[in-house]
Amino acid sequence: MTLPALVRLGDLTGGRDNNFQLLRFLAAGAVLVFHCYALTDRWTDEPLWRVAHELDLGSLGVKAFFVISGFLVTQSWVTRRRLDQFVVARALRIYPALFVATLWTIALAALSSRVPFLGFIAHPQTGSYLLHTALGLDVRDSLPGAFAANPFPHSVNGSLWTLPIELRLYIAIAIGGVAGLVTRRAAWLCALAALSAVFVAKPGWLTALLPGGDVPHLAQLALCFGLGSLAYVWRDALPVSLVGAAACVALVAWNPAGLAREALFPPLLVYVVLVAAYDPRLRFRAFNRIGDYSYGLYVYAFPIQQTIVQRAPGIEPLLLLAYAFPAALAMAVLSWHAIEHPALGLKSRFD
Repeated sequence: MTLPALVRLGDLTGGRDNNFQLLRFLAAGAVLVFHCYALTDRWTDEPLWRVAHELDLGSLGVKAFFVISGFLVTQSWVTRRRLDQFVVARALRIYPALFVATLWTIALAALSSRVPFLGFIAHPQTGSYLLHTALGLDVRDSLPGAFAANPFPHSVNGSLWTLPIELRLYIAIAIGGVAGLVTRRAAWLCALAALSAVFVAKPGWLTALLPGGDVPHLAQLALCFGLGSLAYVWRDALPVSLVGAAACVALVAWNPAGLAREALFPPLLVYVVLVAAYDPRLRFRAFNRIGDYSYGLYVYAFPIQQTIVQRAPGIEPLLLLAYAFPAALAMAVLSWHAIEHPALGLKSRFD
């Protein structure tokens, strides 16, 4: 009896035949669903949290995004190995839709506020929000009088808090790439292990470098991104196994000693995400024929949800989902075809 050859991740990463577009969409959808519960003050009714208090759909979606981002951004550097091309590629992916989302948030927030429109636009807080949020490195989350009476008051686009973290992690990849570490897998492993040791010894340094959260949360996001990056660099050594991925899911469900949903969760999640992306038996090629609507769904949904909550006080989470998801998806579709995809087409001018 001949045993089947073990498939390595590196055997499957040569082209675009993968499920990343679908996985990003599902991750953005998970964040949207979580916010339907959070923004209606039904936190404890959120389905995943009810069965596993260490997890929720919002954090799961965000962590999956960071795994995918770490993997693909590292691939972007290894493919190009030029700082100018890397920076342009990242900027064209992030900033066009972010700028529009910033204006979109200001518009919906103005409609929600009792501050007169001209006063709202001229308010220093509005100018600060536009500048800082559109740049992405220091996003703000409040505007004059916006959503003041909502169950989750004053927050205008809470989803954007992850962008400053992600952009700083892009910078880390660029620094590691210029230093010649990212393309040498042992060196990159040692570098990330050393950084992890430093942050364990000096956790305050982590919050100084990655703003927007507490140390445990930031550490998990950074670890998801870093492990995603390492997975690409070590792709030729990583087996792709549905059985292994199922074992990871079972381990999280069992959660022995609480480890699988805490310290072990990032590596378990990385493996499940990458198997779901690349195992040939799971490929859903039809989804890749539509646009990549995940980023738009992520950056436009929150102010839509807050607006609906304001206009329909006491709305239930599932009804909010029924209203908000189609509206946010419509914005994401328009954004992809009118803004994001044309912007990404400009990358070829810098190759």
